[in-house]
Amino acid sequence: MGDDKSLRVTDLHSYYGQSHVLQGISLTVQEAECVALLGRNGVGKTTTFLSIAGFMEKVAGHITLGDTSLLGQPAHRIARSGIVYVPAGRRAFARLTVRDNLQMAVPRSVNKQQAVEDVLTVFPGLRERLNVQAGVLSGGQNQMLKMARALLVNPRFLLLDEPTEGLAPLVVQQMGEHIRELLRRGVGVLIAEQNARFTLRLSRHLYVLDKGNIKMERSGENLYDDQEVLSSLGI
Repeated sequence: MGDDKSLRVTDLHSYYGQSHVLQGISLTVQEAECVALLGRNGVGKTTTFLSIAGFMEKVAGHITLGDTSLLGQPAHRIARSGIVYVPAGRRAFARLTVRDNLQMAVPRSVNKQQAVEDVLTVFPGLRERLNVQAGVLSGGQNQMLKMARALLVNPRFLLLDEPTEGLAPLVVQQMGEHIRELLRRGVGVLIAEQNARFTLRLSRHLYVLDKGNIKMERSGENLYDDQEVLSSLGI
C-alpha cells in the first residue's frame, strides 16, 4: 500500500436525517485519471461528492487517500490533503474581480502573483477578464474561474459537479480541453455530469449510480461507443 496514491471509497453509506441516500457504494480514482459518475438527477451523485469532501454529517464506510483515512475528517482538512470539490452553479464572489477571486484561493505560503500567472496558462480565457467583477462573467467563464480557483490549491483530485451545466456547445468543447490539461498535469478527476457523451469521451472508467447504489461499472478506451452503457443511461 505504500505507493498507493489513489482516492478510494469503499462501502460508503450517507444519510440525510433518516433518509439512507448512499447505500454502500465503492469507487476508485487514480491520479491523472478521469472517472465518470453518471446517473439521473437525484440518485446520489452530489451526495457522493459531499461525503468525500467532508460536508455530510452522517456517513459510514471508508474513504482513503493513499494510506490515509479521510472519513470523519473536517472539510478543510480534506481539502488541504488535496481533494477539492468544485460544486455546480455560480460560486464566485460576485462583487470581487476575477483577479481578487483567484488571489483569495492562493495558500498563504505561495507567491500570489506567480500562482495566478501559472493558473492562467491553463485557463487563458480568464486573462482578459482579470479586472472584471466575477458577477458579470458568462456561464463558461464562471466555470473556468471555479476550476482555476480549485487548481490554485494544488489539488491531487478534483470532484467536478456538472461542469458543463448551461454551457454552449463550443464552450463545452473548451471545458473538455481544460479537463484534459488537468489530467496531463497529474490531477485525478471524478466528474458527475448530465452530458454523458461529453463525460464518456474524457473518461476511461465509469460508475453508473441508481438510487444510492452502483448499478454498473465499466472500464475502457471507448466507453462512449458501449451500447450497454448508453442504454443504461437512456441515450
